[in-house]
Amino acid sequence: MKLSGKSAMTKLLSIVLLLFILVAVIASAQTETLPPQEKINVFCVVSDNIETAFKDAAKALQEEEGLEAFPVKGYQTHCTLYMTQYPLGMQNEVLAKIEALASGTKEFAVNSTGLEITSGNWFFMNIERNSSLQKLSDTLVEQLAPLRAKSDYVPDWAKEFPTKVEYISKYGSPNVYSEFNPHLTFLAKSDAEKLQRFTGKHADSDFAKIIAGHVVAIGAGLADRDGQIKEPWKIFPLQKAD
Repeated sequence: MKLSGKSAMTKLLSIVLLLFILVAVIASAQTETLPPQEKINVFCVVSDNIETAFKDAAKALQEEEGLEAFPVKGYQTHCTLYMTQYPLGMQNEVLAKIEALASGTKEFAVNSTGLEITSGNWFFMNIERNSSLQKLSDTLVEQLAPLRAKSDYVPDWAKEFPTKVEYISKYGSPNVYSEFNPHLTFLAKSDAEKLQRFTGKHADSDFAKIIAGHVVAIGAGLADRDGQIKEPWKIFPLQKAD
């Protein structure tokens, strides 16, 4: 029997609706099979003189260009040592390893090395990657990577960088070992023209020059999509140098 135009349309709509429901059910089932995770940023704290210069630059950035940097918004000033995803509920184990490491680590010298606009228009105050800071990051990766949530996901931007792909696969982060890039973050994906104008104007400002300071503590907290921490779980001071 030949269906009328109205009947055929009704049947087609029913099929489309059933397909939509089927896709939604499959997607929901796949989502539910993923264990809950949280992104933990383990970071170091720099001495007051570097942090003050960082905040001075952030204040000038807001006053001159209208850009509200992370420190102005009240986020924790930090230099990421190792950040990755963990199964939900690993807070105490992560903090225990950090506390043990901090208790056996002395404060050490480190310099800020000026301002940088990245290719993606993130804005940094760079921190010297000296041997002590590299060792601290490497040690945390070695101790914490076994606790992380395993994943095969590699973001598209990283696929053209073989070393980053390797590190993501092994350690859940593209920014470890030889790719470790210590810095304090002002802004994520910001206004290139304003950043260029600001850095040009402040090439000779104190906060754009090398500042000799120290790493004084290690902390951890939940990170947002930009890797920023509003309220750290805990910060452990390093031991005073002799």
